Amino acid sequence: MADDIFTEVDEEIRAERIRALARRYLAVAGAVVAVVCIGAGGWQYSVSRAHKADAAVSAAYFTAMQDATRAPDNAGTDGALTARQKTGLQELAALDGRARPPLRILARMERAALLAGSGSLPAALALWDGVAQEHATDPVIASLASLLWVQHQIDSGDPATLRSRLAVLDGAGQPWRAQAIEAEAMLDLRTGKEADARARLERLTMDMSVTDGVRNRAEAMLQTMGADAGG
Repeated sequence: MADDIFTEVDEEIRAERIRALARRYLAVAGAVVAVVCIGAGGWQYSVSRAHKADAAVSAAYFTAMQDATRAPDNAGTDGALTARQKTGLQELAALDGRARPPLRILARMERAALLAGSGSLPAALALWDGVAQEHATDPVIASLASLLWVQHQIDSGDPATLRSRLAVLDGAGQPWRAQAIEAEAMLDLRTGKEADARARLERLTMDMSVTDGVRNRAEAMLQTMGADAGG
């Protein structure tokens, strides 16, 4: 059940990564324009070289993303990576020593998603944990990496460890607060704390600041819990 619920979060997560990437590159583009306008001679040459290098890395990233996310029509459904996805995974890994944040961070996030989807969960968890701990990571992405690290261990991880991570993510103003509370509810159900789970889910259904996806999943879970109790 947890896997089905957290699969629905993927689209929200991917959209936030794209927005974070756009924010960073708009800022970088603005800085480049300012330097080019003010600088001269050697400064312009250095900036031009750096800009070309970043452009090449960006192109490599999006090529890798095309390979990683576009499976052929005859791809299997057993979770195994296709040949093209394996190529994309290798291309993303090659960016680790070339790309600067945020592309380096995003490449690691995409690698983790591919690894987790293909059954290589320990490797994915290591990448998410590394992203969450790296000082260069945007706070939104760092929180997301920590959330994914928890979500993929809801059914098997140490409850105390998972709760300690979620306690950092569920506070007011945190970017993934609703998803963290949702994960806490799943953990409550796993550990037999149904009343706590119900209370968290009810909070989500009444919170107009959460996304429709989170609210709808909370309502569905409450209906399922009610049906189970009635049965």
